Amino acid sequence: MNHNKIIFLMSILLTLTYAQKQIIVDLKNQKIYAIEDNVIVMDSKISSGKKGYNTPTGKFVILEKQKYHISTIYNLPMPYMLRLTNRGVAIHQGYVPNYPASHGCIRIPKNFAYKLFDWTPHRTQVYVTRNFEDFNKTLITYDQHKATRDQNETKTISNQELEDNNITDKKPDMHALGF
Repeated sequence: MNHNKIIFLMSILLTLTYAQKQIIVDLKNQKIYAIEDNVIVMDSKISSGKKGYNTPTGKFVILEKQKYHISTIYNLPMPYMLRLTNRGVAIHQGYVPNYPASHGCIRIPKNFAYKLFDWTPHRTQVYVTRNFEDFNKTLITYDQHKATRDQNETKTISNQELEDNNITDKKPDMHALGF
């Protein structure tokens, strides 16, 4: 394996190991965002708690993950469950009618649920908020991140080409250097 491949694999492993992951739930707009190093890598619509069963706001961590969970309160399936509280609030696959309709949980569509479940490690921070704009000031979309990264890679290549062009095989003029 050549040197460049080893460096590439090491950078991928370090990124996976040290990437800061978090989830932000926007109750006002009924959206969920998966964030990695301040980049929105995935998002989806949600259905949060209906009137009388409000979804709690605040900072949480993923306490437990279960691919096939049955609610002990309602005896209903909660696939791809990411537990937020010991009182039964979780993010899980479920019916998402584009408005708050759950008993406090955060329901997400099936096609998003399995992706989020696989992406999310235990103890991932989850912020449930009614004011997403506070978070959105520092976040960028994946497309914006990719464009910036591509632009930076082009600059790096150009700088390397400049450095390469300044390398010469000429011997230094010893007289000009004062010798």
